[in-house]
Amino acid sequence: MLNRVKLTIGKKILIGYLSIALLLGGTSGISYYYIKQVNNSYSDLIDRRVTILANTKQIQTLALKQTNSLRGYLLTQDTNFLVELQAANESLQELIGSTKGLLTEQTNKEAIQELTVLNKEFERMYEELLKRYESNHNQEEALQYFKEEVFPVGKQLDPLANTITERQQELLSEGKKANTELVEQVIVTNTLLNVLIFILTIGIGLFISRNITGNLRRITKVISSFASYSASNVNLPRIHVRSKDETSEIAEAFNELTHALEENRKQEMAFKQALQEQNWLETSAAEIATMYQGVHDLRTLTGMFLTKIAPMIDASYGAFYIKQGTGSQQRFYKFAAYAYDSNEIGRESFSFGEGLVGQAALENRSITLTNPPDSYIQIQSAIGAAAPSYIMIIPVEFEGQVTAVIELASFQPLTPIQQALLKQVVNHAGITIHSVMGRMKVEELLKESQALTAELQSQSEELQMQQEELRSINEELSEQYRESEEKTRILTNTQLELEEKAHQLALSSTYKSEFLANMSHELRTPLNSLLILAHLLAENTDGNLTEAQLEFIQTIYSSGNELLHLINDVLDLAKVESGKLDMTMDEVSLQRISAFTERQFAPLAAEKGLSFTVRLETDLTDTIYTDEQRLRQVLKNLLSNAFKFTEKGGVALHIHRVQTAILPDQQTALAFSVSDTGIGIKKEEQELIFQAFKQADGTTNRKYGGTGLGLSISRDIAHLLGGAIELESEKGIGSTFTLYLPISEAAGTRNAELEAASAVEIETSYSDTEDPLLQDKKVLIIDDDMRNIFALTTALEQQKMQVLFAENGKDGIELLQKQPDIDIVLMDIMLPEMNGYEAMQAIRKMPKFQNIPIIALTAKAMKQDRERCIAAGASDYISKPIQLEQLFSVMKVWFY
Repeated sequence: MLNRVKLTIGKKILIGYLSIALLLGGTSGISYYYIKQVNNSYSDLIDRRVTILANTKQIQTLALKQTNSLRGYLLTQDTNFLVELQAANESLQELIGSTKGLLTEQTNKEAIQELTVLNKEFERMYEELLKRYESNHNQEEALQYFKEEVFPVGKQLDPLANTITERQQELLSEGKKANTELVEQVIVTNTLLNVLIFILTIGIGLFISRNITGNLRRITKVISSFASYSASNVNLPRIHVRSKDETSEIAEAFNELTHALEENRKQEMAFKQALQEQNWLETSAAEIATMYQGVHDLRTLTGMFLTKIAPMIDASYGAFYIKQGTGSQQRFYKFAAYAYDSNEIGRESFSFGEGLVGQAALENRSITLTNPPDSYIQIQSAIGAAAPSYIMIIPVEFEGQVTAVIELASFQPLTPIQQALLKQVVNHAGITIHSVMGRMKVEELLKESQALTAELQSQSEELQMQQEELRSINEELSEQYRESEEKTRILTNTQLELEEKAHQLALSSTYKSEFLANMSHELRTPLNSLLILAHLLAENTDGNLTEAQLEFIQTIYSSGNELLHLINDVLDLAKVESGKLDMTMDEVSLQRISAFTERQFAPLAAEKGLSFTVRLETDLTDTIYTDEQRLRQVLKNLLSNAFKFTEKGGVALHIHRVQTAILPDQQTALAFSVSDTGIGIKKEEQELIFQAFKQADGTTNRKYGGTGLGLSISRDIAHLLGGAIELESEKGIGSTFTLYLPISEAAGTRNAELEAASAVEIETSYSDTEDPLLQDKKVLIIDDDMRNIFALTTALEQQKMQVLFAENGKDGIELLQKQPDIDIVLMDIMLPEMNGYEAMQAIRKMPKFQNIPIIALTAKAMKQDRERCIAAGASDYISKPIQLEQLFSVMKVWFY
């Protein structure tokens, strides 16, 4: 289809003007034509007719003059009359000829023809008369001949001329009348043309005006109604113009603007919807989170959870199952239900893999059913019952272990925001269930303690009776007491001396601990910025570092880590010596320990070209009761040493049960044997390597490096765990270090299904990839070391975070008050003027900052530092040097 020609308003007006000009030109041409016709008619009428009349009059005059001249000559014989006669005759002949040429009518032509004939006859007769007269000179005869013959002929010329004159007068009147009619016709025609031109001009003007103003009215109408459309209207009006001119361009521009506004409104409505959903999600999650406060019973907790979550996600049925029992006796029992019908057939408990509830727990994944049969379950109310169309079975986990299963049913699938809410609250439910179960266990222990107290009270009464019996014995002993009093006095003096020495020893230990803490701070502070910046450089985000430079940076980073390990070893040694190294005992999965060691050292084995095997015997229990962190520390030290002193062959870790007498009161023990094919150790040097800062000999120290603290700390930790470390080695063949730990009866037996379903820890490493959960957050760093500020700012800004800093606590508080939109505070402890403890206490006293997350960053790493930071108001605690992945993880926890 061809596009219409684009006519602008200017072109339309120009076409209108040209059309009017053409009409005026045509009218002027027609008028000119008719006027020319009138002029030609009047010219013919005046020139021809008047000339003919004048010639006719002259013919009469010449005819009369000719007759009179002939008479005068006959009477006077004067020759002048002959000259006049001849001249008049010639003029008459010429005049008759010219007049004949002007005549068009046949009547006049015949009259002039007759006049010509009469004139020639008169000429012949008067010539004949003159001949006769000249021949005989008879005047009387000549006059008589003239009077009788010639004069009548000449006299006929005058009537013929009158005839022509009268006819010409008639023709002149007719011509005048015709010209008058022609003039009237021209006037009427011009009038009609002018009226027609006027009408056409008005029509053209109206057409152009209506064409322009009509489009403009449509545009004005649409624009005027535009303001009446509310912000909720997505579809806006359009301007429809059929012409192709400036108004169509305005309409197109307006329509494009309207389309852009519609898109903007759609995006705005989508953003508002997303914001409302997010607010609903956060509010709902907060309601459920605060609902748990003060709840100490699992049935109350699960019932409240279902009652709260079901209406939020439009669920019409629900059941909550919690894992009970240990080992192979673990089952999931129903603790609460929502809209439950007791007449329905339903299971009260499931084991792992049994039914969909057990299968979801076994696989640790959600199971969804859509459009189940009507016989599956009926959701009933007072007026009817119907089968749900959507069923979800969701496992609840804590630290990788499924602790509960939730089953929900509804008449329609969950919306994305409802699914997000359910996922968020389920993740938090695992922590809450674990916490409530812990409180319930404490309450059970408290009840047992109260029962024991009652029993002790009864025993106390029996003791009172025995006390009476002993009183008599006591009297006998009084004498002996007096004798021993002297000995006691001596012992007291000795005890005072020992207490003084103990006080001095404690004071020395305190000074030593304070010195180690200060040294830790002084070493960790520069080490923190060194490790962070080296890590950031090693990422080579801009890709502008050479391979050699990257190797230098890796060397710096690894050297910094070695220094950090040395600091940690020195602190651990100091804690062990001062008795301040705490043990956190709990059930530890042997499968997880095995996976940890394999994951940690398999890359190192591949790098050195060594074999590495981890063998976990099948007859062992699933767990062992010990401190997992310290167990990992000992195994890392033993495996690190094995790989350090092994250049070929391999390293193996064997976890097995052994019969041994090395542990007191233990016939069997759990053994962690680390074997290598390394350099081996001489018999006389085997005890030396367990001393601090010692290795087998100076040559190995120079060749392999190290401080010699690892084995010393490992043996002390093993003793604190109730175990021991034994060494078997032969020079040049290899060594086997075996860690023996007691086997607790609290650990259950291995379950094959649990082993298959156990979660494997996944260690994360820092990446420079931007985390959307951190973007646009505002962070305040309070630290007096610009090296740390620079390093942390660089790392945080790579995550698109806004960073502010202050160099002491006082300035940090002032900055926080000026910018209350700060999301989190990173607080150093050792600060000038106002230290970190004082700054946190001052911030927590301000009502608007009572809930702002504050993460304490300190280079002091002694036992009491964390407790002091939390007591001062810190939300969390990270020791320097800071691991960026740990920092980002902690920040996200407190953000969300």
